[in-house]
Amino acid sequence: MELIAIILHLLNGEVAKIPVGLTLNKVTCENAFYKVIDKNENQNAFHYKGVEILGYYCKNNKGDWIP
Repeated sequence: MELIAIILHLLNGEVAKIPVGLTLNKVTCENAFYKVIDKNENQNAFHYKGVEILGYYCKNNKGDWIP
């Protein structure tokens, strides 16, 4: 398992940095993103703790970008 950080930029101006553990063969930023968002299919946007997400990116524990 590899630990990566997903960084979410939220509509309210906050930045959330969330550690996510993923198995080595599935390490993608998109997989991490879908693990942490609020899963409400009735909304038109993605949310984290009830706040809309404007953008996101991921880095590994070495600081390298995760595609």
